[in-house]
Parts: sequence; C-alpha cells; structure tokens
Amino acid sequence: MLLIKNALLYTMEDPVPFEGDILICDGKIKQVGRDIAAEGAEVIDAEGLVATPGLIDAHLHTGGFFEDTPGDLNEMTDPVTPQMDAIHAVNVTAEDFLELKKNGVTAGCFIPGSGNVIGGTGFVAKTAGRNLQDMLVLHPAVMKCALGINPKGYGKRGIAPMTRMGVADLLHEALRKAQEYLKKKEAAGEDAAKLPPYDAKCEALIPVLKREIPLKVHCEQFDMLTTISIAKEFGCDYTIEHAWACNLYADELVEGGGSVCFGPIQIPEGTGELTGGDVGFVKELDERGLNVCLITDGPLFAPEVLLISAGEAVRRGVPHDRALRMITINAAKTLRLADRLGSLKPGKDADVVLWSAVPALDTAARVRCTIVNGAVVYQAD
Repeated sequence: MLLIKNALLYTMEDPVPFEGDILICDGKIKQVGRDIAAEGAEVIDAEGLVATPGLIDAHLHTGGFFEDTPGDLNEMTDPVTPQMDAIHAVNVTAEDFLELKKNGVTAGCFIPGSGNVIGGTGFVAKTAGRNLQDMLVLHPAVMKCALGINPKGYGKRGIAPMTRMGVADLLHEALRKAQEYLKKKEAAGEDAAKLPPYDAKCEALIPVLKREIPLKVHCEQFDMLTTISIAKEFGCDYTIEHAWACNLYADELVEGGGSVCFGPIQIPEGTGELTGGDVGFVKELDERGLNVCLITDGPLFAPEVLLISAGEAVRRGVPHDRALRMITINAAKTLRLADRLGSLKPGKDADVVLWSAVPALDTAARVRCTIVNGAVVYQAD
C-alpha cells in the first residue's frame, strides 16, 4: 500500500481542489479524502505539493520516429495500410519514450504517422512498466487516418493521392470495400464456403464499422468537414486530430460530436495549411460541450509541451480547471478509458503526479514524483 498525505488535490472529480490524502492498493486508488489512515502503508508526505491525475497525451508517435532513420510508424509503400499496427513499431526503451514519465505523462495513445491516408491501428499504453505488453491498456484503440497535405505526397511518385479529392476518395473507398466485405461475412454466418476471400485491410477496418474503435483523423483546416461527412456516411465514430482553425468550423464540430484533439501549439502562423494553431480556439468548443483534449504529436514536440499547452490555454482565457481536464480526464474520454484513467477516484488506476506548484497555472510547477499503477516510476532529485 502507498499513502500520499497532505497534498493539494486536483481530482478532476471534485469542483474545487482540497488538501487531502490518496490511499493506493494493488495498483488502484482505494480512497481519496482527508485524514486517511492505513497501517503498514508506505507514506509519502506531500505537504506543500500538488497532486493531479497522471497526464494523458492522446496523440503520440513517441518511440517510433528516430533521427537517423525514416522511422517505423509510416509504412509508405501503399497509401492505404489499415492492417499495419503501431504496436510493432514503438520502442519503449527509446530516450524520447523514457522522457514521458519525467514530465508527468502516465499514459498515451501511440499511433502510426500521417504519411498514409490510412496508417493503421494505434494503442493506449502506460509510460512505465516491465515491457510493452505489461504497459498496454487498450489495443487496438484507434484507426489512424490522415487528410490534407501529408498523404498528397504520393502524387510525386505518380501514385494517388495527389489532391485532397484523391485523399478523400481513397478513405471513402477503403471504408466502402470493408463495409461490403463485412456484409458478406455476416451473410455467410457459419458457412465457411460462403465467406469472402480473406482481406487483411478490410478485416482491420471492421472494428471501425462496428464502432468498436474510432477513426483518428489528422485534419488541417476544412479537412474537418470531410472527416465529419465520411464518418456520418459510414456510421463511424471519429476524433479530429490537430484541428487547426477549428474556430472556423465550431458549429459543424459541435453538431458532429467527435472529440477534438487540439495541437500541437507553436506551429508557424501565416498562410497555408499549418495555420490556426491558437489554443484559445478550444475555449468555445469546450464551453459548448464538446470534448476537447490537448496533444503534443510527440516526439515532434517534447512531452513538456503538453503542460505548456494547458498553460497557454489558460493564458488565452480557458478556465484553469477546464485546461487541466484537457490533459487528464478529457483525454481519457477521447480514448474511451474514463472508467480507468484521468481522475483521482476510488477504483481507478493509481496514476498520480506530484507537482511543486499548481500545473498550468504556476509557470514554476515541476514534476516532483510520477506514480504509475501505484508504483513510483520517477522522482526528481
């Protein structure tokens, strides 16, 4: 057992923070409150520190991109590769992966890159553990797709897609084929002779069509409208990734209902696709009831940018408590894991971060201790 005493608790469950304790047993939060006693428990005296749930980054390529190689998360031999799986490409001993827990990130969604129209499945894992299988939380978790400029690069090889029209067509066609494939499988029932020939791409998309996992779509500007339209046609769930210039499409995003994973911040402003990165744009979406979380796109941006993003959101007018939710419980909701992650509540995974000051409010806030599944995995000097 582990007992954290006298911390200022931001639980994401209670309306206001309060000074209290957290009792952890067998990797789960057992009790949250004041004056908790537990005989035999290891005690962390957190007086003067702030406790939050572990941070969650809902969009990571960490452990799969490397400086000296093209990386292992973009299988760019075919623009449509739903059968690929990021679990075979993420190195949890990589330096950038090890930095996550030092910055208070206790879980993340690790996904293929955006080189393909459909890149493959992603998974959710903790940021500490014996090995990747031990760290897994949800697999498969999402189907990564990309609209916009990235997959248009195939046109340089004389291969579709070369335009946004081509990108949308390939995504639509892949889902249509998978839909027909699924209908044939269901019609065949137990009669193996009537089953359609095995198609790995279609098989990988069946969980999307059954709404077991969402499309996780890289969007820039009006690509968001294409995503909403295609998802509606096929009855798929979706999340909007990056969502730059989301302020221009607030009505459509709210009506569509898919989570928005905004970021990373710090993109250059000017003209073209990589504009509209003002994190203040999420304020309206949040106020109108849409689930919004913040992301880093790591390792393109370092893990500390998750906290910086929340701080910038506060600076742009987002209430502090709402900004903290965008890097904890909202991210858990995006990943369909709010029953396990994202808040300090009895029964949930014991992922806790102790801070030197209030994160996203005090610029001096630093991680003092990171706890994953009830175990201390990082402690500052």
